[in-house]
Amino acid sequence: MSRLPGFRDAGRVHIPSRGSSPSRPVGGRARTRSERGASALEFALVLPMLVALVGGIIDFGFLFSQQIAFNTAARDAARTAVTKPLTGSPQTCSNVATRARNASTQAGGALGVGPAGTRIEVTAPNGGCTMAAGSTSAGGPAQLCTGSSSDGSVTVAVIHESTPPFPVPFLNSVTLTGRGNFVCEYR
Repeated sequence: MSRLPGFRDAGRVHIPSRGSSPSRPVGGRARTRSERGASALEFALVLPMLVALVGGIIDFGFLFSQQIAFNTAARDAARTAVTKPLTGSPQTCSNVATRARNASTQAGGALGVGPAGTRIEVTAPNGGCTMAAGSTSAGGPAQLCTGSSSDGSVTVAVIHESTPPFPVPFLNSVTLTGRGNFVCEYR
């Protein structure tokens, strides 16, 4: 009597063992020589797209982080410009621009950003000022909101030409602009 797979013989079940042979996968069909390199070829075709996708995600996160830091720095500087400090003397245009520059480039600011590449523009009812990239001071009016009309507002723009860290062909350089706008609280 021949033994068949799964046949009971005196209370015992005989199940044939499947050896793990490299030429005979678990599915049971033997691989031919032309199929053996197919998975390596498929991996080689998919890898560049996967690397570009991961690089794009890293770059987007980097740029998004910088944009959030620039928006926060511009809002903080604009808020400082429209409120009168307890000492009684209002902020000058140069002080507001310096505050925006420091907030966007120092610890807690945007990743990989230095003062050399960041330009600050302040506009107010009494005029405005621009702190060029790399400079440490800006001219402009001594008081931004004093004598302004009832609808006067101060706008601070932090502008930076950003280069993402991962070399993705479609993201070479991006200009990021963070803006903050507040209505003057004192006249």
